[in-house]
Amino acid sequence: MAKIRLKSVNWEHGMLLTPEHFLRQEHYLESLLFWNIGYLTTGSGLVGGGVRLPASDLGAVRHDPTVVLEENADALGLSISKCRGLTPSGLIVEVEEGSVLSERFPKEQLAGVAEAIVYVVCDLGEKQKVDGISDAFNPQMKTERTFAYRITLDVTAAEKENAIAVARLRRPSAGMHYEKDPQYIPACLSLSAHSELTSGWRKISESVNNLASGYAELHRAMREFMVLFTERGIETEVDRDSLNFAERMVMALQETAYQVLDRTQTPERFFGNIRKLLHQAATFFDLAPGMQQYYETLRETGETELIALIEVQKHTLQTGRTLRLNEDLGVELRSALQSLGVLEKLERALEGKYIDFRRSPSLEGMNFIFDRQGKVLYKLAAKPSRVQGVVDELTIFFSQLRLEGRDRYRLILVGDRNQPYPRGTTISAEIRLNEGSGFRREAIILQAEAKLDDQYNFELDFEAQDVPTITDVRVTVQAYHAVHTALLFARHRFFAGRTLDTPNTARGVEPVTSRAEEHVPAARFAAQENGRSDASPFGNSYAPPPPPPPPRAQPPVERPKPLDTTSALPPWSPRKREEEPAIENDPAANRPRRRRLE
Repeated sequence: MAKIRLKSVNWEHGMLLTPEHFLRQEHYLESLLFWNIGYLTTGSGLVGGGVRLPASDLGAVRHDPTVVLEENADALGLSISKCRGLTPSGLIVEVEEGSVLSERFPKEQLAGVAEAIVYVVCDLGEKQKVDGISDAFNPQMKTERTFAYRITLDVTAAEKENAIAVARLRRPSAGMHYEKDPQYIPACLSLSAHSELTSGWRKISESVNNLASGYAELHRAMREFMVLFTERGIETEVDRDSLNFAERMVMALQETAYQVLDRTQTPERFFGNIRKLLHQAATFFDLAPGMQQYYETLRETGETELIALIEVQKHTLQTGRTLRLNEDLGVELRSALQSLGVLEKLERALEGKYIDFRRSPSLEGMNFIFDRQGKVLYKLAAKPSRVQGVVDELTIFFSQLRLEGRDRYRLILVGDRNQPYPRGTTISAEIRLNEGSGFRREAIILQAEAKLDDQYNFELDFEAQDVPTITDVRVTVQAYHAVHTALLFARHRFFAGRTLDTPNTARGVEPVTSRAEEHVPAARFAAQENGRSDASPFGNSYAPPPPPPPPRAQPPVERPKPLDTTSALPPWSPRKREEEPAIENDPAANRPRRRRLE
């Protein structure tokens, strides 16, 4: 920008012309171009094939910079035969396929260097004279002038303004020779300027579209869930938080899905929209405490992966808003895909509660499922080790298992998404346990029926009380059914924050209402219960001992609240709005508990 001079040669009068006049006029035209680029445009980096290419050619590999690496014992050689870009200062970098830039770096200069970025620097000094179109009148001279470019691995702050990055070299941990880093994406002016950046754009766009459709389906299922429980008079305050979260996410995802469609937009704008979506999602998550309670309960059941997901949302909420990108756009791509994957896992956790697993399109990626009533949780026990088709049968194998036979299991046959089953369709399956142990047990024949319209998945419940440990399972179905895999789940119940399998339950301790009754013999109570008054089994010769002196006054003992054993619902499940109040004057309820003296 310091070389810009917007003053041309005065051509108004006749004069003697020298080459200096033409050089001054050339510099004026270049200054006009650089002034427009430097003051009216933003961004720098690779250009690729440009933004005016046909849609099929945008982001093609043939428009990427061509960097060739040659290494021997003494030096490292680099050659660039094609490169197009714009420097931060507004200078044009154009290395055509016919011209090649080459540079050799001695190994002594690279001692201890694990990574190095390859730059193409544009020199602002004298232009380079090259052979161009032949001039018959001046055959002895070079006919064209161009900017001088050079390759370097280390640039100063002043040189960086006139340079663009094209690649990154790295030395593998298990090797001694340098190689190009395939994950590195240099700065670009548009998403179509580099093939890897365009590929990442496709992945992110597909992920956003899948999230938009998934949260929309989840929202519809939540509304059906709310209608059913509202009609039955069940409190659904916790579910309202989840419904509001899903509704906000649907609106944000639909907006983002349209904002990321343009592949010719700048990376700053593209990743800015993705960051906006992630920050909105973290805010929506923070505004739903009831839904956080649901995730906390899942974490207590063993879903430890949700801990990291919740921490990611909290970290995103605390991160400041910025549009500045990393110099390596590959880091931005991987970070965006990872964050979108977190939103997908959070959606699957909600999907397991509200969407019937028989219709779930993403059942293979879930670690747990719920019944429609939400009373029983099924945790993933095993995925198939292999699937084999023989003649007209499809056999699914589960191997290397260590499952208790006394538990109850649910085998889900996963069907094809493009071939739903109508209501009433039945599928039969043969289940054999521990076939690899050498003892052949009788097969378990089960049959499942489609209970919903357009159902994809079928459940088969079984248990093996006579098998101490299940080591392998073999499932066989008819091949004409559109079943491509199966999942094995184990039942896991909840009760007051615990599982229903807890054998001992806590019992509330009631305070003693009368001190005198503690010292009455047990025979007295036996006589009263049998309808006799003051009858002693020992006759008149037995006299009860005198009562001991009254003990010191003690502070009242606070009675703990007994656990509610009337419901088997998990903590997040909806509760009844109104409960029957306790009868205060009921003698049976207020009767003190009698204690037998030992």
